[in-house]
Amino acid sequence: MHKRMKIWLGVLCWILFGILLFNVLHKTSIIYSIDSVGFCLVKPVLQLKTNLLTELTFLGDPVTVGILTIGLMLLLWRHRRIADSVWYGMLQFIGYCLVILLKYSVIRPRPTGRLVAVGGYSFPSGHTFSTIILTFTLLAILVPKCKKQYQKILVILCGILWITIIMYSRVYLHAHYLTDVIGAFLLACGWWLLANSQRKTFFNWLQKPIKK
Repeated sequence: MHKRMKIWLGVLCWILFGILLFNVLHKTSIIYSIDSVGFCLVKPVLQLKTNLLTELTFLGDPVTVGILTIGLMLLLWRHRRIADSVWYGMLQFIGYCLVILLKYSVIRPRPTGRLVAVGGYSFPSGHTFSTIILTFTLLAILVPKCKKQYQKILVILCGILWITIIMYSRVYLHAHYLTDVIGAFLLACGWWLLANSQRKTFFNWLQKPIKK
């Protein structure tokens, strides 16, 4: 994707996030409507379904994703892809700092009737954000290695499916509102696009002291 396109799409994602954030902060009726629809979409509540989604959502936990990211960084480093290792690690960990900053700025309580034990604040969803960044990272690494078009499509579809499962599980388990996961999706996409649009500039800036 062209650099200018990344910037425009990234800015659009963050503008939409800003609009959502404004409505969340002011507790507007549209937020209540969206969240009500979200809880309706994940029904019915079944024990088997709850057990399965509880296990799956663990894989999207920021701690789990952080460990996987470190493992991926070490693997890339071993294969002498040092720039990729540093870059993708920065995207995940600096990005999640942004999520924490927003959580403790918005201070939105989590939904009632939670099916899992979870603390902290609700907006935006940390599980969703970290999962999206890790999935985008894996897609960026794997898709170029696919020699056939159907392989690329299959890998991308698997990535979309995994992100959808994590977003669905967070709402189903009443750990988040639908607007929490939508907000995290927009935040993560904007962060990924804007950061990657500046990757070359960033590494050129790092190399300046070395060249001198």
